[in-house]
Amino acid sequence: MLTLIDRAWRLLDDTLPAILIGLVSLLITVDIVLRNIFHSTIPDGVEIATYAFVWMIFLASAGASRGGHHFHVDLVGTLRNRALRIAGRVMIEAACGTVSGVMTAASWSYTARSWGRVSEGLEMPLGYFYMIFPLCFALMTLSHLRRAVGFARGARPA
Repeated sequence: MLTLIDRAWRLLDDTLPAILIGLVSLLITVDIVLRNIFHSTIPDGVEIATYAFVWMIFLASAGASRGGHHFHVDLVGTLRNRALRIAGRVMIEAACGTVSGVMTAASWSYTARSWGRVSEGLEMPLGYFYMIFPLCFALMTLSHLRRAVGFARGARPA
């Protein structure tokens, strides 16, 4: 069951950002060609590209956290005492998990307040675009807490 969840998680924060960067690149390129050659643009193309870019950044950040690359302190790895290394890793992961947990709650509140406002061009509630913030911070929180438990149980090398 856990491997199925891991595969879905990897799809969400590895594959989707790659698709989104392709979409952003395509939208901007086509918009530039249309503007310079045909004196036209993709309606709301820049706004769509902006939101896709933000989603790509946050999903990729969640992927970096899952892989242990987002918040990384290497000083603990130089400690010779294994117990101190494990304790240091657990404390770092717990601190990062706490920060991302606080950000999850704050961004959830921000997103909840944004449903009453609409985007300028698409005229859609901003909550649809902002929901990426609590989702990605929650994924980061789970990544850090999962890694902390792995270090504490000895399932991960310190």
